[in-house]
Amino acid sequence: MVIKPKDDGIIWTPNEKRMLRHGCLNTPTMFSRYFFRLREGRQFMVNRHHVIMQEALHKVITGEINRLIINVPPGYTKTEEAVIHFMAKGLAINPESLFIHLSYADDLALWNSTLTRDIINSVEFQELFPMPIRKDISAKKKWYTEAGGGVYATASGGAVTGFRAGRMLKNKFTGAMIIDDPIKPMDAQSDAIRNRINERFNSTFKSRLALEDTTPIIVIMQRLHEDDPSGFLLRGGTGEKWHHLLLPMDVPNENILDYYPAEYTHGIPIDYDLPEGVLWDFKHNRDEVDKLAKADSYTHSAQNQQQPSPKGGSIFKDHYWKRYNVLPKDIIFKRIYGDTAQEIKTHNDYSVFQCWGLSLTHGIFLIDQIRGKWESPELLQVAKDFWNKHKFHHINNPIGVQKMMIEKKSSGSGLIQTLKKETNIPVEGVERNRDKVSRAFDAVPHIEVGNVWIPEDAEWVSDYMLEFAKFTPLMSHKHDDQIDPTMDAIHNLLVETPIIYQGAIRNEQQ
Repeated sequence: MVIKPKDDGIIWTPNEKRMLRHGCLNTPTMFSRYFFRLREGRQFMVNRHHVIMQEALHKVITGEINRLIINVPPGYTKTEEAVIHFMAKGLAINPESLFIHLSYADDLALWNSTLTRDIINSVEFQELFPMPIRKDISAKKKWYTEAGGGVYATASGGAVTGFRAGRMLKNKFTGAMIIDDPIKPMDAQSDAIRNRINERFNSTFKSRLALEDTTPIIVIMQRLHEDDPSGFLLRGGTGEKWHHLLLPMDVPNENILDYYPAEYTHGIPIDYDLPEGVLWDFKHNRDEVDKLAKADSYTHSAQNQQQPSPKGGSIFKDHYWKRYNVLPKDIIFKRIYGDTAQEIKTHNDYSVFQCWGLSLTHGIFLIDQIRGKWESPELLQVAKDFWNKHKFHHINNPIGVQKMMIEKKSSGSGLIQTLKKETNIPVEGVERNRDKVSRAFDAVPHIEVGNVWIPEDAEWVSDYMLEFAKFTPLMSHKHDDQIDPTMDAIHNLLVETPIIYQGAIRNEQQ
């Protein structure tokens, strides 16, 4: 039904009020459609993705979800739905609700707060949900209703003081923290800015919740970088599970659950039913979407498809790799290659040990890997344990490992010296005199022609493949600790080995 504004001279009957009030609170998109038209004087162009967003947001109000991430392309009315109308609707449901709204720019947060306050102040809202705004505290940054509810709005990087989202009550919706675009696109490539915003989720943001475990947090944004706030949270940055609504501009022909990234270990994908093709034809038709993809594939992948890929394009393609289930019987020797990290802080690389085997007829095989963040004493023990695991001959290990090779740098140099002093392990230092990208391009041909094999179903192989897929010439990836020892093995076993081996490979391929 459509109820005209009161200034049109229409007198609402009690039944009309009851029906409109019920529809605004219980029918997806009705609140947004009604108050958008009153505010803007034009129709809210509803698409199926708006309904899906509203269904997820409604579960926040009912308490079914208290950590929600929505990734949607820019310009698809995410702020209208998840910020302005959500806060106004939340106050309509519970006039005592308290909201903290954050965005990358203070002006944006204040503008959204103002628009929400204007809805609350409107004759139509007050007719349906009476709750006057206090005149003594009614600034853009912070305002309250006479029922005690209110909004505090500021920049995501600014101070959040003297206000908490929600109330210390359970089993009832009492407000939320809503973070809309916490980082702006031009800052997405800055490690320092991203890390500063990400770290605030574990410090400032959570401390401003009335109840840290149950007061809802909603993060709604376009994806900008693999380690942006969405990526940080979905990979376990706060240790919490997040319901995740991923809405790409170009909807694939597969279910969201089928292509949901394995790296999002702390994401709970929200399933939905959308037809294959463009998400919102009214906004972008097929030709326009294709043009956006061709104009800037990196930006399109991140901001439009919500799947940020490494800038510069991956060097290693997934289809290059050969996979094996059983090792060949002609492994003639094995070596362990190690790469050690300088520090063990969260943002630093891991230490990695890999065991590689050399086959005369097939190439080289990654037999085993161990990866972690270990300080010096533990790192030494890990190296010895990994050596011993592959040293001894048994039915599944007919050839024992003969040598350990570790990059000769700070922590690696110390490990090499200690191993030589305290053990009988034959260990050598690896000198890497060329830059990482050049060595990667040297390694690619050996992988592409099928001379490098990795296990089909090792528990670590998915992370291994993902790291290679994200390695780019622009070095925009987060980690490459598994790549370095692999490149060492390729160079050592496929380039530096005797000519007789190279001849054997060529003869077998012919």
